[in-house]
Amino acid sequence: MIQKARIFNSPFLGIYIRTWEKYTFVPKSIDQELVKMIRETLETEVVEISLGNSTVLGSLMIMNSQGAILTNLVDAEELKALPKDLRYTVIDSNLNAFGNNILANDKAAIVHEDYERNTIKEIEDALSVEVVKLSFHDIKTIGSSGLITTKGLILPPFLEDDEVHEIESIFGTKAKVGTANFGSVYVGASVIANSKGALVGEDSTPIEVLNIEEALDL
Repeated sequence: MIQKARIFNSPFLGIYIRTWEKYTFVPKSIDQELVKMIRETLETEVVEISLGNSTVLGSLMIMNSQGAILTNLVDAEELKALPKDLRYTVIDSNLNAFGNNILANDKAAIVHEDYERNTIKEIEDALSVEVVKLSFHDIKTIGSSGLITTKGLILPPFLEDDEVHEIESIFGTKAKVGTANFGSVYVGASVIANSKGALVGEDSTPIEVLNIEEALDL
């Protein structure tokens, strides 16, 4: 299932929401109609939290089936609100918008080129994946530009075929290039998705929605 939505009057859903297969994390102040839409579309448990007293959860955390990485801005009370079975790691880094800076599935992660060696090791351990430093040309915030699920991958349209093939081999999944929200290359910031469904920014065109649907095999 794929549907259009907005959050806080913004079409950039991925900035505020982070999802994988079991949980979707949303800001505490989210509209309950959107919570219902998320639950029905992604078929996950929806958990309302904050991180560092912020609503931009999608930017501040990343997760796969093995675990989650949280910004070092999170406090003790916020950690108590997390599901008891969630394996999480808080990583201390200046590049602490992990959702923007990491693109990961259950096999691999590509990360911001400026992460230091010790941070790379922490990311590997937290997500139990191989980690590769990479950028999408001038875009180092690859998590906000790319979008990946267990079934598919979307990459910026300016990448060459050989670059797309390289990233496909890293993740072990087929990729398509595309945009969302009427031409934005920041698909990761515009869309939330898992293997069961996707919510796309409301400004996305029918062609963009169809491409996302095909890329993620929905």
